Amino acid sequence: MMKTQILRAAAGALLAAELLAFGSAACAAPIDDGVAYLKAGKYPEAMKVFKAEAAKDVPDAFFYIGDMVNQGLGQKSIPLQATDWWEKGAYLGSEKCQLALSMAYRNGVGVRVEPRQALLWDREAARAGSIVAMKNIGDYFATGNGVEIDAKEAAKWYYRAAKGGYPEGLRALGDLLKSGEGAPKNLQAAYVLIQAAAKPVEEKGWEADRNAAADARILGHSLTADELAAAEKTSVADVLKSLAALDPEPGRM
Repeated sequence: MMKTQILRAAAGALLAAELLAFGSAACAAPIDDGVAYLKAGKYPEAMKVFKAEAAKDVPDAFFYIGDMVNQGLGQKSIPLQATDWWEKGAYLGSEKCQLALSMAYRNGVGVRVEPRQALLWDREAARAGSIVAMKNIGDYFATGNGVEIDAKEAAKWYYRAAKGGYPEGLRALGDLLKSGEGAPKNLQAAYVLIQAAAKPVEEKGWEADRNAAADARILGHSLTADELAAAEKTSVADVLKSLAALDPEPGRM
């Protein structure tokens, strides 16, 4: 029961980010109307809007239907049906559905755990420009989940996510710089990135890395006063510029 609740919460986080992104916008399109109904807790009305849009093959409608079905918003939770909706939207090119489907295959939400299938959908989302997917791909190579462990490949993908400003990508790349795995060891650069990961990116709906602030403080104690002062004056852009060699083929996904 606890595992199911955790997985639903993980899927719900993706929906929460989308609601935040839409929250300040006027509801000019039907999908926006559906999101407004969701925020108001009017689930039957939201589902009616999303299903009408899904009938027109509007890709993101499939994401919201799947998320509502998975979380049991206005109905019983049926994860298998949720993944069916996400798969349809993923094939139509919805980045949101691709991310949700990769999450489902990583965690076994309505389907068997299949890391390689999860990676496939994260790659599709990354090709569409998803920064979150880029960080996810780094995780596969960092942990050996469905692929051989490859710290350099992980560093490349974390670098791409960090360039996009994603807090979890900044944190992941910072951790590699701390350990020297896949990237040149550089504690000052690691400090800069991990400290930056402690800040949310509200316009994207990205939360701060929950442990980054504390870890940056701990890391700061391992630096000399001069090193810490220099790190405080160094921008994330400067650090990433110095690490450009981590991504020798930036256009290749």
